[in-house]
Amino acid sequence: MNDSAMDYEAWAEWYDIFYAAADPGDIEFYHGLCRASGGPILEIGVGTGRIALPLAQEGMEIVGIDLFEPMLKVAQQNALAVAPLTGSLKLIQADMRSFDLKRQFPVVTIPARTLLLATSEEEQIQTLCCAVQHLAPGGTMAFNLFYPDPEMLADDPDEEFLLEVVEKPDGGRFVLTAKNHFDTTSQLNRGVQIAEELDPKGVVLRRQELEVVVRYLYPDQVISLCDRVGLEVIEMWGDFEGADVDEESDEIVVIARHADSDS
Repeated sequence: MNDSAMDYEAWAEWYDIFYAAADPGDIEFYHGLCRASGGPILEIGVGTGRIALPLAQEGMEIVGIDLFEPMLKVAQQNALAVAPLTGSLKLIQADMRSFDLKRQFPVVTIPARTLLLATSEEEQIQTLCCAVQHLAPGGTMAFNLFYPDPEMLADDPDEEFLLEVVEKPDGGRFVLTAKNHFDTTSQLNRGVQIAEELDPKGVVLRRQELEVVVRYLYPDQVISLCDRVGLEVIEMWGDFEGADVDEESDEIVVIARHADSDS
């Protein structure tokens, strides 16, 4: 994982803004799995608590790990803002490639494409191995990745494209754009996501360029990696509602269990 390539101090400040206008389908998907199990839940890459915190508010026990202290600080601030919680949210600074909590969970999730932040096949296997070690017998693991369709991989690295416009209560807005730089040999995207805050008159108040480095995967590679770590993929979807995976898909959504599970 190229930890130094991404400025998590800056990411922690802008992360929730990037997700403010995003499709909430991922939250509904992960919350559905977690509620069905009753918990406790392990979330790998808990970030600012976007997915974990509402579950803790509902009364569930959530353990969230993240390597980066700035993200965990924001998660803690977000938790305090809605305290007291009916359930619990335990935040742990840990490396998803090598952590050991010495317990298992009926549901382990790796949401928000976090697995792709492991930027080599070896590190992705290490991450999945750690996740499997924390998955209880008969338990469910779920994670999602973006689908690397050919049109996306052919993106001009100099061409900036619009992600979202997030309106502010004061009449201003955040304009979120990005540039992709795909290397199809290493399967790395060394991209940039750009956030601008504008006042009601359209004057730019601040601008932040946020580097992101991820290693994308194709569906057959996902199945192969899962097989190598002892996971059986029981569902693979092209979105969070269960669509087939194809070149029109935005997501690869994976639900897996221990390969030797009878359930």
